[in-house]
Amino acid sequence: MVLSCILDQIDLTDIYRTFHPIATKYSFFSLAHGTFSRIDYILGHKTSLNRLKMKIISSIFSGHSGIKLEINSKRNFGNNTN
Repeated sequence: MVLSCILDQIDLTDIYRTFHPIATKYSFFSLAHGTFSRIDYILGHKTSLNRLKMKIISSIFSGHSGIKLEINSKRNFGNNTN
């Protein structure tokens, strides 16, 4: 709860949870305990969310899943016609 308040104060957010608020994807599976958890996070500034896409990629070779973050770096300078 404290971390959430701090992130909110500096306008950062958990990018995956913002785009997938009810998804049940996890980034780690503990074979020893038989449990799933999200131990990997990517935080981003709230004003840049419209340029981001993120997804968790499952892995059959490891207990860790990959996280893919796409950043659209193209800048829109308006409609310029020559």
